[in-house]
Amino acid sequence: MRMLRQCAELCELNVRALRKESRLARRTASLCFELSNQVASEAWRDTEDPGSHALSRDALRLARSCHPLLFSY
Repeated sequence: MRMLRQCAELCELNVRALRKESRLARRTASLCFELSNQVASEAWRDTEDPGSHALSRDALRLARSCHPLLFSY
């Protein structure tokens, strides 16, 4: 749960950096990419929670959406 909250907060920071065209946007996108991949891995391993695989899919989708931002500059 802690990683999921951190991921959400980091995504919000990334959106603000992109809106401001900040030079830090690439860095926040990179962190968002890494953290969402970690969330996906942890959620996939959780076999006790029935919603964990859906969370894993969503986190991977988020990681894929951050990936192009890493190479757009």
